[in-house]
Amino acid sequence: MNDSDGMDCQQCRDVVSASLDDEATAQEQADADAHLNGCEECRRYAAGAERVTRLARVRPAADMPDVVTPLLTSLGIALPDPPERAVPVAPELTCHSGGCCAPPPPAAAGPRSACGCAATCACGCQEGAACRCGTRAA
Repeated sequence: MNDSDGMDCQQCRDVVSASLDDEATAQEQADADAHLNGCEECRRYAAGAERVTRLARVRPAADMPDVVTPLLTSLGIALPDPPERAVPVAPELTCHSGGCCAPPPPAAAGPRSACGCAATCACGCQEGAACRCGTRAA
């Protein structure tokens, strides 16, 4: 027991518990740290409390039986069928209307990349990447 720091063992243990839940103030934590420096019993308590908290937080929850469905069934309430999951559609990469990949006016025709972008386009296709000028859902 170390009362010279102004905190008794019970107060220290309360702060240790609160700090494990991120509820201790900075001053409470500082006072508890001072107490813990001089109290072997409270250091053992703190180590044990930290271990129990860590085990409780990282241990997977046990499988629990489904009690909702039988309860609702006994009350005559049917659960709706879950909605079908929509399959996301992969976007088709294409330029925005009038963007750099739009057909050039006949007089401005110049070098084009494989996707049809102007050679000056910075969409990545000139380096062999897919055209990133824009997307349009397929």
